[in-house]
Amino acid sequence: MRGYSVAIPTYWTYPDGVGPEEIVFDHPTPLDAAGTLRRTLESLSPLAAQGAEVAVVAAATAPALDAAVEARVREVLASPPLPYPVRLVAASHLSILRDFCRARGREEWLSLLSLGGYSQIRNLTLLLANLGGARVLISLDDDEVVAAPDFLATVEADVTELARKHPVFGLAGVYRNADGGVLLPEPAAAWAAAWPKMRWLNAALTDLVLTGPRLKPTPLGFGGNLALPAALFRRLPFDPAITRGEDTDYILNARMFGIPFFLDNTLSIVHLPPDKPHPAWLRLRQDLVRFCYTRLKLRQQEPGPGRVRVSAEDFKPYPGNFLEDDLPRRACRSHTLLALDYLAQGDAEAARQTLENLVLMDQLENSGAAVYQDYLSTVARWQALQSWLAVPEVAAQARAALWRAP
Repeated sequence: MRGYSVAIPTYWTYPDGVGPEEIVFDHPTPLDAAGTLRRTLESLSPLAAQGAEVAVVAAATAPALDAAVEARVREVLASPPLPYPVRLVAASHLSILRDFCRARGREEWLSLLSLGGYSQIRNLTLLLANLGGARVLISLDDDEVVAAPDFLATVEADVTELARKHPVFGLAGVYRNADGGVLLPEPAAAWAAAWPKMRWLNAALTDLVLTGPRLKPTPLGFGGNLALPAALFRRLPFDPAITRGEDTDYILNARMFGIPFFLDNTLSIVHLPPDKPHPAWLRLRQDLVRFCYTRLKLRQQEPGPGRVRVSAEDFKPYPGNFLEDDLPRRACRSHTLLALDYLAQGDAEAARQTLENLVLMDQLENSGAAVYQDYLSTVARWQALQSWLAVPEVAAQARAALWRAP
């Protein structure tokens, strides 16, 4: 099936995972480890044989690692050679793309071209799909396996069906664990009971995946199993200001523009993530900042052409339950309990970092940041950039600059 682009971000860090990380990714691969990327790429051979093009976007936890990460990913792609071509985008390619825009007087778009976080990296995959003239971008991750032989056929059938009713839409699939299940383990600690992320996520998954019709509207999605038609990825970027949960945030943003997302509970990949190396306080910090940011965006909504007002209620139980007015109270209770756990273990520094999360929450809540208007500005620049890159002559020149080939 022609017209499909499959994009895989891959995240790398220092050997042994030890070094000053400037960007926090959930589980980056140490440069001296085998990693999971090769396994994912090998599982894509059937999709490539059906005509899908494959791209890999390589990112480092610190700019000092950029060259080493690019070299390491090239090794993964080449040893042994894969039975299909892969487009690689790493820091050197990003520099070329920025120079390409700058040389043509397009400096106003340079801030959209970055490897500085999850959203920025996802946005590069949207740009790559546009440069390649893809009809649909399939977004995966480097800790997954596509095991279903009819995966691409399912996407094609869904896209065809949804396009009959919706001029612009998005499609999400599901993650299955190694045992075939979709629900996630729920922590038993007291602080986690006060921050019931997994319980609410499992409630949403039960409703979306384990009950009801196969294809239904969804309030959430996973960035490692999305299908985004060109009408969507040329229109909306991931929000560069959000540091975590960029996938579900993308669905929320789409809803604010009147664009529906649907989930097919038979469109599955196998998710095989390694252990997360970061402490609980840091993972909790990422979640707290993310939910505070999204609450601000919801509260700052303004009417405008093509926009729809949405609320936390539209995204319950997850992430909507974290977008209510009680978020600060819930954060205070869960963080206090976690800090007490750390103190009981004799880890005063971890306890201090835990409580620092609450300071960051207050700073964001009172920052006066115009996050909604900032995203609208990003959307306007994004649409101009994608329209320009969609011009066949421009796209051909950009491809030649990036890969010395059309």
